[in-house]
Amino acid sequence: MSDMNTSIRDTSIASLAKWTLSADPAYDGDLALRQAELLTLDSVACAYSARNAAAPRRVAGMIDELGSKPVCTLIGHSSRGSVLDATFLNCALVRSQDFNDVQFIQKDGKLHIGGHCSDVLAAALAVGEAQGAAGRDVLTAIIMGYELFRRLRDLMPMHSVWDGASAVGVVAAAMAGRIMGLDDIRQANALALAFARCATPSIVRYGELSGAKNMVGALLAREGVQLTLLAAKGMTGPQQVLDHRWGMQEVFDPALGFERLWAPVDDLFILGSHVKTFACIGTAQASIIAALEAHRQLAGRVDQIEAIDVIMADLPIIRKQQAEKARLTPSTHETADHSFTFLPAVVLMDGELTERQYENERWAQPATRALTAKVRLSVSEDLRARSPDAMPCQIRVHLAGGETIATECLHPPGHSFPDRGLARAPVVEKFKEVTGDLLTSDRQIQILEEVLDLRNKETVAPVMSLLTA
Repeated sequence: MSDMNTSIRDTSIASLAKWTLSADPAYDGDLALRQAELLTLDSVACAYSARNAAAPRRVAGMIDELGSKPVCTLIGHSSRGSVLDATFLNCALVRSQDFNDVQFIQKDGKLHIGGHCSDVLAAALAVGEAQGAAGRDVLTAIIMGYELFRRLRDLMPMHSVWDGASAVGVVAAAMAGRIMGLDDIRQANALALAFARCATPSIVRYGELSGAKNMVGALLAREGVQLTLLAAKGMTGPQQVLDHRWGMQEVFDPALGFERLWAPVDDLFILGSHVKTFACIGTAQASIIAALEAHRQLAGRVDQIEAIDVIMADLPIIRKQQAEKARLTPSTHETADHSFTFLPAVVLMDGELTERQYENERWAQPATRALTAKVRLSVSEDLRARSPDAMPCQIRVHLAGGETIATECLHPPGHSFPDRGLARAPVVEKFKEVTGDLLTSDRQIQILEEVLDLRNKETVAPVMSLLTA
């Protein structure tokens, strides 16, 4: 055992393991805990919204066929499952509608999509429920997990062939080990095992999107938790997985500074986590708000539209997404909810963006295609400069006869500001809206009260038990 202690102490994994277990006072601040509670509520809303989505249905069917030890809540379901199955299904539910939170990061001096930290949030809830953990302990693990996610993403070069989801399995393992109370050695092994299994190619998120895009986070989260359970029983992992050139250095670049992983906490990443008001790509949220206002001013004159200019911030990620041909004329749900042409067009037609706008392959219907074809995409440096911390949008609708309707949105309702976090109202309204047909008003109020007071719960289990069908 002494030899193993020495080898672990001398690695980057050892330093990171200690950092993930540290009781940093920043994690216990009122604003951070409030933000974690709001993001937990939003994740629950996203899970309920995906009750009919294909991917989680397949996961639930597999769990039913294989059987599962009934110890954890399966959100929106009447049955229960093992901690691994709850992690898998609940994470799949949160992610599958592309409705969960989104983070922006700075890359080469430009704002970029960092990912979706709540892809893995449900893993902390499942492990917390299985362990009988206190609400505050689960929340602080989530806050740490968001911070670790940012640090791992910062080590991935801008033009990496590896997807940001590669961080998810490691974050799941770190949160699970913290909640389970692992010692430094077992936590180091959990992280080493997770690093060895986390690499995900960027193709899952580009081109003609497949179901893998919304499932990869759940798959990695499940594996991260499973590997932590193994490490808790003594399983060892490759301690040089970060430091050796045969490790993960093609995914996480050591030239960017591994020591940044365990540096003291400064500004908390969780406070820059934005909630999506609409079930579509995070870079399109402002365009939906602008399109809704344009729809109001349009007053039914859709047949008079000659052209639609969608002007977005001049950022590398926006230019890249605007250039993806598959999204210009979407042929699947996955490309439609990522389409800068379809989304504003259908909102101008309907005055809303809900599940209804994706029904019956709406993107393929002749009237929708015709209006989508009138959308012209461009970028603006001025717009970027006016809202440097967000993904703003202007829309100009040109009508027959020369009239132009111009609208813009600099910060959508779910934008989180580092000095004050999320606004409570949009998160609560979203939860009520997506669960309105599923839960009674009394049940909604009970869940709201319990989740938004999670820090004061002796155990998360009773709160989780509310999240059934």
